[in-house]
Amino acid sequence: MNPRYIDTHIHGAFGFDTSDADVNGLVNMARLLPGLGVKAFCPTTMTLPEDQIYRVFESVAKAIDILKDSGELYSDILGIHLEGPFLNPEMAGVQDCLSCVEPKNAFRIIENLESNFPGLLKIVDVAPELNGAIDFIKCYKDKYCISLAHTKADYDTACLAFEAGAKSVTHLMNAMNPCLKRDPGILGALIDYPDVYAEVICDGIHISPAYLRLLFKVIRDDRIVVVSDSMRGSGMPDGLYKLANVDVIVKDGRTYYGPNGGLAGSVTYMNQEASRLLEYGISENQVHLSCLINPLSRLNIML
Repeated sequence: MNPRYIDTHIHGAFGFDTSDADVNGLVNMARLLPGLGVKAFCPTTMTLPEDQIYRVFESVAKAIDILKDSGELYSDILGIHLEGPFLNPEMAGVQDCLSCVEPKNAFRIIENLESNFPGLLKIVDVAPELNGAIDFIKCYKDKYCISLAHTKADYDTACLAFEAGAKSVTHLMNAMNPCLKRDPGILGALIDYPDVYAEVICDGIHISPAYLRLLFKVIRDDRIVVVSDSMRGSGMPDGLYKLANVDVIVKDGRTYYGPNGGLAGSVTYMNQEASRLLEYGISENQVHLSCLINPLSRLNIML
C-alpha cells in the first residue's frame, strides 16, 4: 500500500500510545502506520501532568532521530498535537480533569517545552472560555496552530477566539456544545469564520453520516481536516485497552468507557475513513483535500 494520508490527531495504534512516552512504541507505531495509509502524523497527547508531558516530548524527539537513521519505511512525525491540559474540566470526557490547567498558567509550560524541544510542538488545544485563554491565543497564534477543544464556549466566545487568532476546532461536534437554532455554538462561529479549519472524525460513529454530508456542504472544501483520533486499540483485536489511565473497551469498531459507555477516541484509521466518506457520498476531490492537503495546510507544512 502506498501511504498517502496525513493524520494530525492520533493518540495511538497497534497497542502503542503517545502518552506512554515510550520511544520504542512510537518508533514501532511510525513503522506500522504506512500499512494503514498514513504518510505522516502528529503524535497526540492526552491531558497529563506537566512532568509526563515533558517525557512525551522527549520520547517523540528521540523517536524522530531513530527513524531518520533507520533506512526503513515509516510515517513521518510532523510534530506533537497537545490535546490538553488547557481544557475545560467540565468537558474533559475521557481526559483527566484533575490535570487540566487554566491557560493563564500555560505560558511557562509552553515556553519550557519550546526551549527544550524547539519546533516540535505544532498544535495546541485550548478551551477559549477559561481564564487567560484569549491572551494565550494572541500570544501564540503565529507560532502554533491554536485549536478550540473540550470546551463550553458559546458562539460569542468562539468568535472572540477566532478574532484573537485561533485557526482550528478539534474534533468538531465532540466535547463541545451542540449547534442549536438560537445558540449556534462553535459550529455556527466556524461557519462565520471561513478561514478556520474544522477537524472532523469521520468514522461514522462520532458524527453520523448524514451530519458529515451536511458539514462537507456548509464548510469550505479547503478547511475540513479528517483525523482518526485513534487510540492504542486501533489495528488490534477487540478487548480492554488503556487510554492514558482510563480503561477502554474496544468492540466491533467502537470504543466504550465509563458506566454510560462513552466514546474514548476511535479505532479507525485514515484509509478506512477515506473509504467511508466515499461511501457516504463525499466526492473523491473532497476526500483528497481533507485527508492530505488540508492537514498540511493547517500546519503550514509542505511534504
